[in-house]
Amino acid sequence: MDAVTPCDPWRQRTRWVAAAIFLMTASFILTKTGRDALYFQGRGLYGLPTAYIAMAMLALPMAAAALSLMRVVGARRARVLATSAVALVIGAFEGLARPGSGPVMTAFFTLVLLAFGILFSMGWLLGADLLDQAPRAKLAHAYSVIGAASIAGGVAAALLAKLLARHLEPQRFLLLGAVALAGSASVMAATQGRFPTRMSAARADAAAPGCSDLRPLLRTRYVGLLLLTGMTAALGGLLIEFQFYVAAATSRNAVRANTNLFANFYLLLNLLALSAQLWLMPRFQRALGVYGSLFVLPGALLGGSLALLADASLLTRSLLRVTEGGLKASIHRSNWEQAYVPLTRAQRSLAKLLVDGAGARITEGLAAVMLYAWLRWIVAGRALVGQSTAWVTWSLLASALLWIALTRALRRSLVPATVAHGADAELHLDIPLPDT
Repeated sequence: MDAVTPCDPWRQRTRWVAAAIFLMTASFILTKTGRDALYFQGRGLYGLPTAYIAMAMLALPMAAAALSLMRVVGARRARVLATSAVALVIGAFEGLARPGSGPVMTAFFTLVLLAFGILFSMGWLLGADLLDQAPRAKLAHAYSVIGAASIAGGVAAALLAKLLARHLEPQRFLLLGAVALAGSASVMAATQGRFPTRMSAARADAAAPGCSDLRPLLRTRYVGLLLLTGMTAALGGLLIEFQFYVAAATSRNAVRANTNLFANFYLLLNLLALSAQLWLMPRFQRALGVYGSLFVLPGALLGGSLALLADASLLTRSLLRVTEGGLKASIHRSNWEQAYVPLTRAQRSLAKLLVDGAGARITEGLAAVMLYAWLRWIVAGRALVGQSTAWVTWSLLASALLWIALTRALRRSLVPATVAHGADAELHLDIPLPDT
């Protein structure tokens, strides 16, 4: 019988991980829809730089807290505990949420992005935990399926939000998001119970990441390039997101109309992402390999930046935001996750939390200082309608060029961090590299 059967262990593991990520992404979209519809009312945009600065200040403490939790209770227990705790917080906040960007709402805006950044890192690491022994072809297929499930979760959540937008207050979407996230925690717990780790207790303890491992990891060229690339990608994403939020803040929509606006946007974005994941991503990966496919998103943003210089209309800005979000969630995300596979199990956990959980947020915080200065001294309380954001476009163009240069360097630096410490079996993981 063919190896790919209903009893195929790699297929079973992939399906369980995909289900957990599907629910986590659905929770993220439902929570963001309700949060954004409330936050960008009135002068809500003026609180956005404060939220990004808070993320920069809290990113490292939250990453350190996540690492400490993983160290104390283990990565598997930490994954379930952290996801369950965030679900409880989101559900409890449903009664406190109000329109506008007051201190409470700004704190919640910050928490959603920080917490989900940590949760997605932990969730995707479940795939690395269960699939790191898989053959090359099955590993590539598994990441593709998990990526598609993540996007499908966004599509389902956005469609549900669109159907309910005219009937529910935005606060109710926070409750729906909490329920979906609790479901994700339950699926992860069941998955980990069904597929025990192959590592011995002694090896698992040795592989658990700790803050003391940070300095030697940062001295590794490959991890340093991952960090710089992730930070540059975060800068580009923030600049595009800010332009989109400016458009939303100047639309003068009522709260429920804003809910419909964000539901439509997230639905279009995730439909594009799902189409790219199913039809474009496999072709790009076969033709270009994992690292070659990492050029697709920065290349698209470079073209979009040039288009903005020629025509900075609302339509062009919206298309660029949808393109960025769609490609990031499909082609880029799956390949970016595989860029961590050359590292050992313990290094992956620490590197992902460092790059995706801390480095990206610090970059966003530094960019937020520029946004704050622009709002405080250039806009200076005047109406946002008609204000020029050409400087954002030029910054985006520069970040896209830098992103492409760093990706080229990353592609040439495929020697994992552990090479300095001697040979290790995990260095020989069979993953699809550009030349294969």
